Amino acid sequence: MLRLTTLGTLDLRGPAEANCAAVLAQPKRLGLLIYLAAASPRRFHRRDSLLALFWPDLDESHARAALRRTLHFLRSALGADALVGRGDDEVAAGDGVWCDAAELDAALERGDLGRALELY
Repeated sequence: MLRLTTLGTLDLRGPAEANCAAVLAQPKRLGLLIYLAAASPRRFHRRDSLLALFWPDLDESHARAALRRTLHFLRSALGADALVGRGDDEVAAGDGVWCDAAELDAALERGDLGRALELY
C-alpha cells in the first residue's frame, strides 16, 4: 500500500520496492500522482484533460509523450498497480494508493467528523 500525505507535510511512503524518493523529487510527476489520488470520489481521468492541466504549453504530440513518460516513470517507481488505465484514454490512481485528502473527503461524506478532524 502506498500512503500519500498531502495535508501538512507532503510525504509518500510505500513498500521497500517502491522508489518514493524519486517520485518526491519530481514535482510535475508528483503533482500528477496527487491529482489522481486525491480525486474524490476516485475516478478515471481522460488523458486529454490531463494534457491540458499539466502540459498546456506543449503541442498535443509532445504533451502525450510527456504524459506517457510520466505514467511509465510512476509505474516503474511505485509498481504497476499504482496507476490503472481504462482503455487507451483514461487513467486513475490504483486501489493500492491511499491519500489523506481523499480519505478526509470520504470521512466528511460519511459524517465521520472524528476521523475527518484526525486527518485534518
